[in-house]
Amino acid sequence: MVCLFHSDYGPADPAFKLDPGSTVGVRGWIVDASSFKEARNIGEVEAIQRHLLRGESVSWCDQGYAWVEQDAIGWFYTATLLLVILPYLILKIKARAKGRSGRTKTRDRSPARVTH
Repeated sequence: MVCLFHSDYGPADPAFKLDPGSTVGVRGWIVDASSFKEARNIGEVEAIQRHLLRGESVSWCDQGYAWVEQDAIGWFYTATLLLVILPYLILKIKARAKGRSGRTKTRDRSPARVTH
């Protein structure tokens, strides 16, 4: 789903009127004009049409943290996990395992001290 923001397309245009009863192909629209009911200017209509032609669903979002739900952010978190956090944890676990095995071997090999 694509999240669109009204502020990205400029202010509302009072001269912009969309005929809600129009159908496919009327006024040059390739998709159903009822999809444009929340559009406030021609830029918003063109953006909606662009995304619908790509097969994406469109919704209008308020500014705020909606950008977090976009696919690019999810991919960023996944890449961070795989390229930063996971290798760090693997190295940390290997170091601990190596440290433990090294300590047990030196204890077994060292002669017992005899004090008089």
